[in-house]
Amino acid sequence: MTHTDSSERSIIGPIFLTLMGVAVIVALAMLPSWAGSPPTDGLPDMAKFFGRFHPVVLHLPIGMLLLVIALEIGRLFSKKKTSSTQVAVFFAAASAVVAVLLGFVLYYSMPGEYDEKLGQNHLTGGIVFACGAVAAFIVKVWVDVAGGKGNWLYLTVLLGSSVVMGIASHDGASLTHGKDYLTQYAPNPVREALGLPIKKEKKPKSSDDKDDDAAAPVVADAGASKGAPAKGSDPAPDKAATTPVSVSVKKAPGEQVVYTDIIAPILEQKCYSCHNAEKQKGKFRMDEYELLVKGGKEGEGLIHGKSKESNIIVRVDLPADDDEHMPPEGKKGLEAHEVALIKWWIDGGASKDAKLADLQATDEIKSALAKVVPAEDLAKQKAAAEAEVKAEANKRESVKVEVERLRKEFPAALNFESQASSGVTFTAVSMRKEFGDADLAKLGPVVPALVSLDLSASTVTDNGAKLLKDAVDLKSLRLSETAVTDAGLDAIVSLPNLESLNLYGTQVTNTGVAKLAGLKNLKKLYLWQTKVDQAGVDALKAKLPGCEVVMGL
Repeated sequence: MTHTDSSERSIIGPIFLTLMGVAVIVALAMLPSWAGSPPTDGLPDMAKFFGRFHPVVLHLPIGMLLLVIALEIGRLFSKKKTSSTQVAVFFAAASAVVAVLLGFVLYYSMPGEYDEKLGQNHLTGGIVFACGAVAAFIVKVWVDVAGGKGNWLYLTVLLGSSVVMGIASHDGASLTHGKDYLTQYAPNPVREALGLPIKKEKKPKSSDDKDDDAAAPVVADAGASKGAPAKGSDPAPDKAATTPVSVSVKKAPGEQVVYTDIIAPILEQKCYSCHNAEKQKGKFRMDEYELLVKGGKEGEGLIHGKSKESNIIVRVDLPADDDEHMPPEGKKGLEAHEVALIKWWIDGGASKDAKLADLQATDEIKSALAKVVPAEDLAKQKAAAEAEVKAEANKRESVKVEVERLRKEFPAALNFESQASSGVTFTAVSMRKEFGDADLAKLGPVVPALVSLDLSASTVTDNGAKLLKDAVDLKSLRLSETAVTDAGLDAIVSLPNLESLNLYGTQVTNTGVAKLAGLKNLKKLYLWQTKVDQAGVDALKAKLPGCEVVMGL
């Protein structure tokens, strides 16, 4: 082999890596224009699943790049010849590309969830960083081929990528934790250097100040996102420390602040779920007065004195089937009296501080005011709802161990109804004749949590059916093609929440079915190919007129 052949072979690898690297850089640079604007409804759940790995993966390229910089600094001051950092730079570049792609998927999966400008800056910074890391790798490959010549260019690209990485990381932290996350506690010299407002030193309160605070009237702002419970109000649940709660001290007639005591609680119930600090559909927050007025990407939220021109009213007044109608389909809409009150408040100047006595109320408005649920009652309702969620979580936790244990014996047959529910579902469809009374008995620890049970075509008998007497949450029960008879229905009739019962192909009769008259929540009953005749059906429907009885052909 000649020296020329050896030289040609030695540069085939670098040329290939260069072409691949350039292709990656071009693809990353073109990615935003190829993808266009994020879809209104985001991406499918699978994309969201992968996208959420972005915060996990992004730490890898940051760590790798810092390692490369440390190694290069060591090389500069080392008198001994050290190995090349080419492999480390490759992994830094490759992981940067993966992190950017996952971040891109995450950003496009949930449009409106992040600050648009900050999110775009973070995305752009991430792409530039990844491109820079790939470029640094390409240059490093050729520096090694040239025996170290041009190392200054490689170090320049490497350090430039590091600077961009720092900026993009700051934007990412701001997206996740708030724009002042890194600078909130910065000392004044640093704040001054960055052009940030100087923080005033807190002065200790004097005894007079404490007295003034104690004497001050207590009013909790419904639009506040944090704060302790108002004096005289019910203690808030644990979640109240971070969740806005409508709380107000009872006031004399006419003394209620219209925005705080009437409008904000309405918006909290119907609008805050999509327009708050964490979730900002249309870049619009409604949980604070100033932000409500400011509006979002479509302009001002409201125009003082002009409800017809205010965006929040324009969107509410659109036909329900209009894509721009608010609240969107699936969300609880504003009631007529609530819309009337919001319009009245805006037309009256949309003041943050005006009291009820300051605004003229027509008979229509007085009628609407009478329908408004007091803020303190809303707070109690919210506390009750949160307590219910907590109780459901505790209930799920109490049965979780048994569910996991039984899953090993009945794989794919036993599951929770949903991720948040404590309800359990079971189906014997894959076991059929192999599943009998003894197997059903093994489910005893989770029977009280069952919400759906399918025993179709199993060998369960009346003795097995009796084991279901404690299934108080059961809503759907399929006993089709089992050996259950009238005797087995004795336990079934004690299930208060049963809505659907399938007895197809069993030996039940008119006498047995008559027992089901006590199931007041029963909506559907399947009886074809049983010993029940039309007379039995008619007798049952006379007592359960809301139940649909299916007899087949």
